[in-house]
Amino acid sequence: MTRKGTCKLETKQLLLRRFTMSDAQAMFRNWANDPEVTKYLTWSPHGDIAETRRVLKNWIESYENPDFYCWAIVPKSSEEPIGSISVVHHDDKVNSVHIGYCIGKAWWHHGYTSEALSELIRFFFEEVGVNRIDSRHDIRNPHSGNVMKKAGMRYEGTMRKADRNNQGICDIATYAILADDYLTQKKPHPLIGKTASVSKMVGNTDTAASMKSGSLPVLATPALTALMEQASCKCLSDCLKSGQTSVGTAICIEHTAASPRGAKITATAEITEVTGRKIGFAVTARDNTGEIGHGTHSRFIVETDRFMKKAEGRIAEGRK
Repeated sequence: MTRKGTCKLETKQLLLRRFTMSDAQAMFRNWANDPEVTKYLTWSPHGDIAETRRVLKNWIESYENPDFYCWAIVPKSSEEPIGSISVVHHDDKVNSVHIGYCIGKAWWHHGYTSEALSELIRFFFEEVGVNRIDSRHDIRNPHSGNVMKKAGMRYEGTMRKADRNNQGICDIATYAILADDYLTQKKPHPLIGKTASVSKMVGNTDTAASMKSGSLPVLATPALTALMEQASCKCLSDCLKSGQTSVGTAICIEHTAASPRGAKITATAEITEVTGRKIGFAVTARDNTGEIGHGTHSRFIVETDRFMKKAEGRIAEGRK
């Protein structure tokens, strides 16, 4: 392993940096004194800011050790720390590190922790050269496991009564990723670059005037959007297993030129991202004279029966 210590790291949304003593107020306020944050951790909430300062002092002194890794999680939008992520234990015999993290409640379910963990996975495999990265959580805290899965770690098993935290002796679920796993994940997915196109003539029912999305007899933006989704569905149609379908979850397009009735519209979808069952597309559309729109689209592959049962159950529940 190449011992690099706590280097400054950066992601799309985050800056991962060393702590300083000036972080004491934010650390105490944002997470260290919150019993909900520490509920399943091994340390108790800080009773006062003096305790936070003592912890920070110890961390800052430890930065001189190239084997010490402890980062402040700092959103670029706020510039103050909202949590921490660190190496809790490392084992040179098997070339591995164990990662722990916590984040303030106000920032739960925003993707920050998985983004920070993903960057540490990259750092430790590509720059430090470890062979294994693992983490674990109390099974009563499944959201922590979701963070690990989102970062590409695999569930390895549950150890019964194997740890102690603020709730007492607990069962722990372990997740890990190996260097070989990481390198495999980095290879382009075979679906990346796959394309499909669909075409239609602009008819009376496709116009903004007909759809009430405008007053003119030109292709309506909702009709263009639907055609782009059709192209995306076609692109996935031969990739689905029996009993599966895909559902659209997000689309963002720009409709850049108007097409009158009678114009031939061709929409093309290209797969640009595959993350589990989430498929990302770049979508474009052209008429007889050139491009009329472009954007991005996301779809999820789902089990048809299960999806419909959930949807129908949701409506039935709302009627009660």
